[in-house]
This record gives sequence, structure tokens and C-alpha cells, in this order.
Amino acid sequence: MSIPIAPETPDPNIDQPALPPVPEPQPQQEPPERDPQPMGDPPCEQVPRKVKTEKF
Repeated sequence: MSIPIAPETPDPNIDQPALPPVPEPQPQQEPPERDPQPMGDPPCEQVPRKVKTEKF
């Protein structure tokens, strides 16, 4: 006794294959805020030097 095998059915979407769903666009994120500027004098770029002073 043999079991009848159904013939392959052609893909109904062969001309227009199903595409995966398009992901929703992510909303633009605001850039992180910069650190607040420190109060007071800005740091110097030169290395501090000791100045020789003459005593009177």
C-alpha cells in the first residue's frame, strides 16, 4: 500500500515575494548636553614656573 504524495503547490507569491516588515524609524535623539563650563579662571596651557624674587 503506498501513500499518495500531493504534488508540490507553487508559491502563490512567486511574482511578488513577501518582504519582511519595514522597521519603524527611530525618533531622532537629542545630542547629550555638554558639561557646564567650570567657574573661575580657565586652566593655563603653560606649566607654572617659579619666579625668583630678590629680597631687599
